[in-house]
Amino acid sequence: MIPNILDSVFTSLAEQRPEFANARKTWTNKLGPALAAREAERKAIIKKARNRTIATAIVVLTITLVLSILFAGGDFFGFAIFLGIMITVVASGVAWTPLFAMKSETKQLVVGSAAEAFGFRYDTLHPDISGVADWKSAGEWIKAREGVDKGISLFQPGGGDEPPTPAFDYLKTAKLMPGYDKRKFEDLIEGERADAKFSLVECKLTEEQGSGKNRRTVTTFQGLLFHIEYPQRFLGRTLLARRGWSKGWFSNKDLEKVDLTSVELEKAFQVYSTDQVEARFLLTPDRMERLVALERHFKGGKLRGIFEGDHLTLALEAKDQFEAGSIWRPLYDPQRYISALTEIGLVCDVIDGFLTREWVRDKL
Repeated sequence: MIPNILDSVFTSLAEQRPEFANARKTWTNKLGPALAAREAERKAIIKKARNRTIATAIVVLTITLVLSILFAGGDFFGFAIFLGIMITVVASGVAWTPLFAMKSETKQLVVGSAAEAFGFRYDTLHPDISGVADWKSAGEWIKAREGVDKGISLFQPGGGDEPPTPAFDYLKTAKLMPGYDKRKFEDLIEGERADAKFSLVECKLTEEQGSGKNRRTVTTFQGLLFHIEYPQRFLGRTLLARRGWSKGWFSNKDLEKVDLTSVELEKAFQVYSTDQVEARFLLTPDRMERLVALERHFKGGKLRGIFEGDHLTLALEAKDQFEAGSIWRPLYDPQRYISALTEIGLVCDVIDGFLTREWVRDKL
């Protein structure tokens, strides 16, 4: 990005909210140089992995052609090609592991820097695979983690399957999460906002459906889970969801439908609560609009949540977030940092919108 344009972008960013005031300084003195220093390594990793994949493919293709000549036949040729592709993928796959490691490290660096601007902590929740470069080191890595990191795989980079926050269990108990066979969590953000602790984590649920040849893995949920702890307890239990997510609510006789003041919001959301007065106080049009803005920014949907006890917990379906840009593009790009700042800022807007009780006045 051209320096003058870069200055303009960061100046405009600093005017949006106080947490962005030092964004230009952070990029210039810390983040930008760190990403620029890693660019040569990124290119070298891609070149090495690509060369190894091509070399493996040539060898496998040669063997496949020889076998096809010896065992002439259309059926065998098709099978040999398929087998050759699978062998190439398996044999050269580990060569790309250093690139996955760099992607995770870059993500930690960029999003972590954005989180620090707000005084928050960020963790990809990814395993450390930086030492894996060949099949020998891959075998040692797998052996060292047998029975230790449940749900973490070298060949499917991502987080583990243990919920790092209470959000998942609260939402599941409230019947606000779908069924699943496997679950994974990554991108954990934790901190305090106006003396209220909060956490945000990305969750993915998958389920095996069908049988035999028709068996397939289906994603039943992928999105963000928000959990905000309140210093004071809610008087009742309030459930909120986009229309169509009332699973099991009607069987609870303590919950009554809450009529929202906005006709448009009434058409889009359904709310049930044990305390009608508190539910209307919590879900004002302004706060609901903040939730809609959250959906819009993350290109998500099917927002749902629960207000109960000392917590507010939300689930929002959305594609992968906090990715800090593609590893296939040059690392030195301020937009990586700006996007991360913007995403975390929006999360703060939602939290701020609900922290407006008497005890939090003048703390924002």
